[in-house]
Amino acid sequence: MPLVLIPLQSGLILGCALLAVAGLVHVLANRPIGRVALTLAGLLEIGLLAQLVVGIVRLPGTEVDAVTFVGYLITCLLIVPAAVWWARGEPSRGGTAVLLLAAVVVAFLELRLAQIWGAGIGA
Repeated sequence: MPLVLIPLQSGLILGCALLAVAGLVHVLANRPIGRVALTLAGLLEIGLLAQLVVGIVRLPGTEVDAVTFVGYLITCLLIVPAAVWWARGEPSRGGTAVLLLAAVVVAFLELRLAQIWGAGIGA
């Protein structure tokens, strides 16, 4: 049984891609972060929270390194709000670029979560 639901994880990676594109558009236009990007970040955060709950519920009885796995889940959950806070506090292109980079980092962490889970079940 996959620890993290594949459709949820795929949706989160897609959400990260959409947030990165929205951030890139704002960076290229030299505009502060907009409502669309903030809405995408909020939806992404809800999905990451759901993933945290699903991951913790399915963790018992597996051979996955729990500390590493839960650490990745929590890190994913914390990166987006920190980047939004930074982007809202810094209205220049730099603040928006932080949100773009956060989306890319969370996407890579999602891929790493799949690798950690796969190693724990011998896949």
